[in-house]
Amino acid sequence: MRTLVLLRGCPGTGKSTWIRDHQLNQYTLSADQLRLIHQSPVLNLEGKYDISQKNDGKVWKLLFTLLEERMERGEFTVVDATHAKPSMISSYKALVLKYRYRAYVVDFSNVPLETALLRNRERAEHKRVPDSVVHAMHERILSEPAPSWTTVIKPEEFADAMQYKPRRLDSYKKIHVIGDVHGCFTVLDSYLKGRLEDDELYIFTGDMVDRGIENAKVVQFLLRIKDRKNVILLEGNHDKYLKQYGHDEVTRSSVFNKKTKPELDEAGFDKRDIRELARRFHQIAYFTYGQDTYIITHGGISALPDNLLFTATSQLINGVGGYETDIDHVFTKNMEGRNIIQIHGHRNMFRLPVHAAAKSYNLEGQVEHGGHLRVVTIDRSGIQTHEIKNDVFKTSAPPLTSHHAHEELTVEHFLKHLDEHDYVSEQKLAGGISSFNFTRKAFQERKWDSVSMKARGLFINRNTKEIVSRSYNKFFNIDERLTTKMHVLVNTLRFPVTVYDKANGFLGTVGYNSETDELVFTSKSYTSASGQKDGHAKWVEELFHKTFDASQIEDIKEYVKTRNVSLVFEVVLPEKDPHIIEYKSDKLVLLDIVKRQMKYEKLPYEDVLCFAETFRVECKQKVISFDQWTDFYKWYLSVSNDPSIEEEGYVIEDSAGFMTKLKLPFYQYWKFIRGIKHRLGAAAARSPQHEALFHSEHVKFLAWAKTKDSEYFKNQSVIAIRNDFYNET
Repeated sequence: MRTLVLLRGCPGTGKSTWIRDHQLNQYTLSADQLRLIHQSPVLNLEGKYDISQKNDGKVWKLLFTLLEERMERGEFTVVDATHAKPSMISSYKALVLKYRYRAYVVDFSNVPLETALLRNRERAEHKRVPDSVVHAMHERILSEPAPSWTTVIKPEEFADAMQYKPRRLDSYKKIHVIGDVHGCFTVLDSYLKGRLEDDELYIFTGDMVDRGIENAKVVQFLLRIKDRKNVILLEGNHDKYLKQYGHDEVTRSSVFNKKTKPELDEAGFDKRDIRELARRFHQIAYFTYGQDTYIITHGGISALPDNLLFTATSQLINGVGGYETDIDHVFTKNMEGRNIIQIHGHRNMFRLPVHAAAKSYNLEGQVEHGGHLRVVTIDRSGIQTHEIKNDVFKTSAPPLTSHHAHEELTVEHFLKHLDEHDYVSEQKLAGGISSFNFTRKAFQERKWDSVSMKARGLFINRNTKEIVSRSYNKFFNIDERLTTKMHVLVNTLRFPVTVYDKANGFLGTVGYNSETDELVFTSKSYTSASGQKDGHAKWVEELFHKTFDASQIEDIKEYVKTRNVSLVFEVVLPEKDPHIIEYKSDKLVLLDIVKRQMKYEKLPYEDVLCFAETFRVECKQKVISFDQWTDFYKWYLSVSNDPSIEEEGYVIEDSAGFMTKLKLPFYQYWKFIRGIKHRLGAAAARSPQHEALFHSEHVKFLAWAKTKDSEYFKNQSVIAIRNDFYNET
């Protein structure tokens, strides 16, 4: 927590020993250690070695740089130096004020001068200082007190002074713990009924502003209550923007800059009032009420440590672990057998109820999205939970479900847009057919719109203006873009959600050309009739004819013709086109049946299953379905961290047709190794770049790889290499 401890004492008073005895080394910045980092001990005129002070300008600049980085995170920090001059202590004041720290000076002046001199003479040679220097520092420390803005304590007082102890709050009739408000004043006011009771305590868990549409009203409310003794405002990760706003600092938040700031500007707040409000935010609420002990933070912590002061404020605000961590059950597990209850806001990826776990309450209720303001009340009868629906939120903006819908185009409109589109390329093929695909530039620059997302294996007969074959719209891996990040999906996925197994091959489609009354076989940007160099489209046709007999092919042709659809296959060719996952034989896996129209639409999975059964072809497998977020998210965390699943991954599809992909660890690892294989197979590049070796198995693989020559890697597939690696190690 925000605590700065400055040691003050001349050499030999035992400062370093005291640090060691109190196990504070990991929290300490030492001026002498930094001096030794800058320069080794130097020989003096007496033939002895000294710690040089010629670099003290650089040393103290570095120390203050490191100190400020720690203070930005709100870390407990000890500075080990003599601090004989009060002016030296005063040099910390600006940082203390800026980061709202409490500053302590541990005064070692009660150590007798004779003891200090004796200890100094017994120190390692390079650490000794002249007796005259010890004398001078001792006299100065005794005669010049530390600045009044610090709290001076003796070394023996430290243990008691540095314990963050709970307050007893039994004097209050009731305690209200109010979750993230996020600029939603109406729902807050409805809970408070327009007033605060003097004999009741109100604790706000932070994130008072941002995202909602009533930020100015919330700030006005905070300015009215900030000085009340029965109000505790905790700092949330969004509340720092208020401080920055009050100081006219640049705020690196597009949400605050675009939404919240204009509201506050229009309200015409005095920036001095905003700065004063920002100084009122607390790091934590820690108290006892009745027989129970409560710890309240914004982000949620994993356990109550022995000394809360050693926990960085950034962890109290942002939470211990990641945003995706189920901190409620983690805390409950770690606090088993102890009568301690946690209450927090900020995160709730599992969408748990207010009473999230036995010893933990979660007050994050998506209030800004039309969810609930969550509140816990504590009184003599125990703990009660409350949820108040918020009906005042921004609905005029594109809803969170906007990724389910795109501007729909006709074929004519699509072709017209192509001439002015920088991110779609056209490949003219035989028979008047053109293929359309997004460009590499679109992929690299992440330029996606209703046109470029449709241009993925789209084949149009320009003569007839008909789509002869099409695959999926472009869809993305989890975390690949904003719409597929978990903190967005939690609000946008429409349940039930179905998970399908993803085969590891290449995509091929079978469509129909009415101009020639023929089936059209495609892959990538080519048809089987277009003379593709690598032959993928031709392979689709060949495998199709091996899979189905003549009678079946005629029936399939009639099927795709009359229903105006394309068949979308995963094409697996272990010999011709090995990928990452090993298969024993060639096969087509029917993925979906997609309508041949600009608007993306496909037949229900039941129809796909029926087709597969009728024509005796393998069909994609449904892995599991989920009816609610919590179960889905638990499954996602489990499989996404399981390297034992030897598959490429899964396709996840919600009830609105939104699709995303999850690539599994086993596949990702061996895809990375495939990249190493290509570099090892090149004579000019025998070693991959070491910064890529983020996994111990990579190092193990490279050690084995040194036993092979470049020809081996050039001529072997990654599957063959993997089998050899497993067999030989």
